[in-house]
Amino acid sequence: MKRNIKKPPTVTVTSDADLRSFCDRLADARSFAFDTEFIMEDGYETTVCLIQAATESQVALIDPLAGLDTKPFWELVADPSVQIVLHAAMEDLALCRQLIGKTPANVFDVQVAAGLVGRDYPLSLTRLVHKFLGIRLRKSQTLTDWRRRPLTDAQLAYAVDDVAYIPLVHQKLTKRLETLGRLDWASEEFAQFERPETYEPTAERRLLRLRGIGSLDPQGLAVAGQLLEVREALAKTFDRPARAVVRDHLLLEIARHRWTRAEQIRSLRGLNLRARAVEQLAQAVQRGLAIPANRLPAVQQTIEDTSHELVLLSLVTAVLRDFCLTHDVAFALMANKQSIRDLVHAHTRSLPTESALTRGWRARAGGDMLASVLKGQAAIRVVGLPNQPSLKVDPVPTDPQSST
Repeated sequence: MKRNIKKPPTVTVTSDADLRSFCDRLADARSFAFDTEFIMEDGYETTVCLIQAATESQVALIDPLAGLDTKPFWELVADPSVQIVLHAAMEDLALCRQLIGKTPANVFDVQVAAGLVGRDYPLSLTRLVHKFLGIRLRKSQTLTDWRRRPLTDAQLAYAVDDVAYIPLVHQKLTKRLETLGRLDWASEEFAQFERPETYEPTAERRLLRLRGIGSLDPQGLAVAGQLLEVREALAKTFDRPARAVVRDHLLLEIARHRWTRAEQIRSLRGLNLRARAVEQLAQAVQRGLAIPANRLPAVQQTIEDTSHELVLLSLVTAVLRDFCLTHDVAFALMANKQSIRDLVHAHTRSLPTESALTRGWRARAGGDMLASVLKGQAAIRVVGLPNQPSLKVDPVPTDPQSST
């Protein structure tokens, strides 16, 4: 049932003077929500078409395409004295690095927070607003072209809905985090948004993002790394997305064959580059082949789980899923397959394996409990049958006689 919640009034900001005035009000409020509408598939850098910002009392639609200098707004995003609230924050926050070269600060992501106090993650904004406010949003403009002017009434309504209710959702989530004693969990999760490396992946991380990269040997990885650098430079020159300049599978094919001549590379179907650009790719291959063996990237080793480890993986997953179910935290936010494998391997192999479940709030919430199970220091039993079955983890008595 829809609750009696009124949407705050909306203003449109199309001049630098109005933007400065509105930013002053945001700074005074010390907290505001924002969202952006952008186009990222046509150029090297993302084009910001609209910025929506909201406090409890007002929503503003800021139009960068009206020739505004939006720097005052992004300076607020990077101001640690002002809290910024978003839903699924990463892409919107990355714009701060792109546009003013600063890292966002004091971030609160309502999608992440909802996963810390409930079982569902990731939750869309539509479901999040309905869950906490009982309001149904109509999301009908997800594929619209936000560059066109004037914006239609439907586009404007969609843009307002994207941000208008986030301050109220933020309030409810904060209270819930406080009640459950999980504000420190949220702070740890939000800290990632305040690290420059979050928005500037290393060469190694960019390399690992290539689908199919596991098929390359160390020399092939070195070649692929050099090709990635050239692709990035070409994308910037042509003002095109990097993957549109040279598709990932074509880049890997060049690295796999280690072609050093432009005519070999030009024979690839689907590669549409000028002769000079193809020559640059060939030179990149040559540079990759010239890297000595002691400086080659390490190949990611695939570790096969033993039959006994597969049993432990199932056991640990079951215990953790039950913990998340009974403690209202999203399993998908708590752990993934790799973090669970890392935890199990840390106990079954003499490898310096570290798991996300052994650090921070994840360790305190469930990781330490799982470690005690794997060390034989805790036992698992089923309780609550038949209506509400769950798993209970109990410490194993250190004195065998005490258990008799």
